[in-house]
Amino acid sequence: MKNKSALHIVSVLIFFAAAVSCSNQEKGNKADKFDSETSDELEEKIKLDTIQLVKLSDETKKAIEDWNKYIALNSEIERFENYTVLDVINNAGTIGNVVDSLNFTVPKVFDTKAVKARIVTIQTHTMLLDENSKRVEPNPTEIKDLSAKIKLDFNNLNIQLNEVFIIEDNSFQID
Repeated sequence: MKNKSALHIVSVLIFFAAAVSCSNQEKGNKADKFDSETSDELEEKIKLDTIQLVKLSDETKKAIEDWNKYIALNSEIERFENYTVLDVINNAGTIGNVVDSLNFTVPKVFDTKAVKARIVTIQTHTMLLDENSKRVEPNPTEIKDLSAKIKLDFNNLNIQLNEVFIIEDNSFQID
């Protein structure tokens, strides 16, 4: 009788070990499938060609010639056209560093509340991008959306930079 109960216990343990083993294998297959899908999404190019950047006026171009942080940010935004999601993840810290110091280097002519508000908006979205890119499993869709928002924010900054000179020109005409 003892042999039967010992045999019964051993067979139950073997059954549970087999069940757990199969369960772990299923989870591994699901994880591999998820990793493969995520990897494909990370290699996708970001499509931001629908957002056309506003061209800067000649006066604005001249005023930003020495604004190195703006020029660096402009360069990063132009590179977005060729970036994959993975490229954005890898450069999120660089973009964040450029934007963080952008506010402290604003030329006097652009030191207005409207320009600073546009910079704060860019900072907010770059911080969200940096935070998302540091996750164990970054969300590719969210990274694409934030990239589009940053490009749109930069476009709005360009509009505001141009408006500084439009307002200045109109104020001379009114007097």
